[in-house]
Amino acid sequence: MAFTNSIEKTTAKSKAIVVDNNIINAHYLKKMLTDEGLEINVITDASQLFSLVDDSSVKMVFLDSETLGVHLKDTISKLQDFCQSDNREITIVGTTSYSLAGARKKLLSLGVQFALSTPIYKKHLSDILSINTIA
Repeated sequence: MAFTNSIEKTTAKSKAIVVDNNIINAHYLKKMLTDEGLEINVITDASQLFSLVDDSSVKMVFLDSETLGVHLKDTISKLQDFCQSDNREITIVGTTSYSLAGARKKLLSLGVQFALSTPIYKKHLSDILSINTIA
C-alpha cells in the first residue's frame, strides 16, 4: 500500500459526503479528501443526504453548521439513528466558521465526532483521517 502525508491509502475507495452550500469551502474540502483517496459527493443541502448514506461505502459525512442552520441538530440525530439501525459506523464531522465563538463546542455537544473550523487546514483534516479507519 502506498503512503502519502502519513495517511494510508486504501485500494477500494471509501466515500464521504460533504454538505456545504459555500462552493469554495466545499470544493476545497473535496480536493483535500480526494487527495487522501476518498471518493466525494458534494451536496448543498441535506435533502439528498439520506439516499447517499444508504451506500455502505460511505464512511464519513461532513456537515456545515451554517448550511444546515436550524436543521443541524435534527440531521445529526437522524444520521446517528440511521447508523444504529443499519449497524454501521459513519464518522460525522461538523464544519463551522473559525470566527464563530463557541461553534466547535456546540457542534461537539450536538453529537459530531469531530469539529473542523473553516478555513480547513490540511493538518487538522489529516489528524481526523488518521484517527478514523476509512478502509
